[in-house]
Amino acid sequence: MIGTSSKLPNGIILGDRYRIIKQIGQGGFGRTYLAEDTHRYDEKCVLKEFAPLVENDADLQKAEKLFEREAGILYKLKHERIPEFKALLRTKVNGKKLLFLVQEYIEGKTYYDLLQEQGKFTESEVIELITELLPVLEYIHQQNLIHRDISPDNLIYRRADKKPALIDFGCVKLAANAVSRSQGFLVTLVGKKGYAPEEQMRSGSAFPCSDLYALAATAVTLLTGETPDKLYDAHQGKWHWQERAKVSPHLAKVLHKMLAYRPSDRYQNASEVLKILNKHQPSLVNSLISRIQTLVVAPKNRVSSNNNSSISHIEKQPTLQFTRRITNNLSRVSTKAIAISQVVSRQVNKLPYARRIRPWQWVLITIAAAIIPGIITFSTIQNIRSAISLSGIRNSVSKTIYVIRKTINLPVSITSRERNQQQDIYQRVQALNIDSGIFFGQVDREFYRQYPEMENVALTNSTEHLKYRRRWYQIAEDLLRQREREL
Repeated sequence: MIGTSSKLPNGIILGDRYRIIKQIGQGGFGRTYLAEDTHRYDEKCVLKEFAPLVENDADLQKAEKLFEREAGILYKLKHERIPEFKALLRTKVNGKKLLFLVQEYIEGKTYYDLLQEQGKFTESEVIELITELLPVLEYIHQQNLIHRDISPDNLIYRRADKKPALIDFGCVKLAANAVSRSQGFLVTLVGKKGYAPEEQMRSGSAFPCSDLYALAATAVTLLTGETPDKLYDAHQGKWHWQERAKVSPHLAKVLHKMLAYRPSDRYQNASEVLKILNKHQPSLVNSLISRIQTLVVAPKNRVSSNNNSSISHIEKQPTLQFTRRITNNLSRVSTKAIAISQVVSRQVNKLPYARRIRPWQWVLITIAAAIIPGIITFSTIQNIRSAISLSGIRNSVSKTIYVIRKTINLPVSITSRERNQQQDIYQRVQALNIDSGIFFGQVDREFYRQYPEMENVALTNSTEHLKYRRRWYQIAEDLLRQREREL
């Protein structure tokens, strides 16, 4: 039977080009090797052997043609989170023909390895992983492809940029399976048991929502530290993982839908999941800005007390009435501005699982304190100017504007340059339409990796923390540049 092969010795050169460093894996259709490309300054690459179980050379040629077709599909994929397909290698070793798929080598650790080393992942870490991978899956599915084999083993935390990459597409296994099945041999399942959904494991059917299922199964494995066989009741077709991981009700609901037994009961595409996740996690500053804008429309109106919030809701009033009474209500506007700034600080303590002020939360607090007066002043000026045209009243308006600026001037102990840098970072995050909490959490993790001694220290506006603040800004700007280059 053709298809079996011996392990290649380390140091052997294939095709006068690829030097084998070591074997790094073995599957149903051959071995996987780490190698060096001697034609590209010893650049590392991965060689995946293709050795399906067939009876004769004619069947092998048929398998190779099918493999080449599938490899051609991989070649068309151009995404930074997917290893680049480089070449098909046909060679001979000791008279035996061998066929390899040559791919980019992604240096880093698999998420399975990370789980073994550091233990269970936090909710924020899992949300970050999911939101990073959903756009990758959306791209793949738009190419009419299904990955079919998502699991912690096939996700790599890339060392170069600290981002997840998706490896080991199942379409190569599909090519081998098609030929093996036609010859009456047992086929190797495409997908890992426990991670792949029932429709894929039983009949080979796969849809975009099948990949979403596998991604959710990976997520609950990382959250609980347990493999799917300990979390899934095959008899009832139900998952039982929530008692082993403390997560927010919203994330639990999203994962529950992604893990639905019937494909029609799941989210049908990656963008749908991403939209749901982002919708539920609005930026803290965004929500405050929206409340401020409501506040400054008409400060004349009656203020209603609310026991659950220190900010009152004010109904709209005609612009003319607002103009006539603006001076009498300056103190009220000022009081509200200060109250909002205080609420920003208190909101941090209400964040789920927050035990201290994180650097990103400190930045949002400072930004909010800086922009609140500007928003109120700007909105007030625009309402006044749009409603008044008499020159005499314009003089009063100028005095009013001066009083507003004087009255609601909230002290911020950082320089205007640093405050502008904070606002620029926040505005760029908003322009990229990414969730600020998730992004700033990513910045925090990199910051703490570089400065572990700051893990339990609350970052402040003091000169003592100036160098740390500058480094935090630099990390945020570096990550933003990476995101912007991806567009």
